[in-house]
Amino acid sequence: MNRSFFILLILLLPLLSLGQEWKKFTDTAGNFTATYPSTWVNKIKQGNRVFFTSPSSGESDAFYENINIAVSYNTAYGGDTKIKDLFPDVVTQVSGSFRDFKEESLRYFKWNNMNAAELIYSGYNKTDESVKVRCTQWFCFYKSRLYLVTFVADASTNVHNNTAKKIMSGIVFK
Repeated sequence: MNRSFFILLILLLPLLSLGQEWKKFTDTAGNFTATYPSTWVNKIKQGNRVFFTSPSSGESDAFYENINIAVSYNTAYGGDTKIKDLFPDVVTQVSGSFRDFKEESLRYFKWNNMNAAELIYSGYNKTDESVKVRCTQWFCFYKSRLYLVTFVADASTNVHNNTAKKIMSGIVFK
């Protein structure tokens, strides 16, 4: 019995590891690539902002989590201006757009081997106060570009958090 189970496990293991299919997206204007699950929808919106939107979590799911990527250009980015120089001004600026704003964390880390910052905050966006959201933002300068990646989620759930972190971590600057 144990031998049969072991053989079955060996045969099924490759199938279990396949999991979800991922797609690759290349943005030639923003000079980056990203991988995302095939169940998520990719769109390019005004200002060449790239969006990845989650699938529905069920019939009662009225909010679709999303990741948006914005790239801006300035010769000072990454030169004299360092990522830490953006704070606390960014926090002050963002807080004005939310009711019940709460900064949950600010940390510095390496992303694409460059200095980066992660800001996590929650609150009700003043333009749509129907859902309390939690935003995770990553900031990084690379070759005179500021990469700003934002994951917006319903603050009452974390159903897409791990997938969002994989998408964000998989963004490669070019």
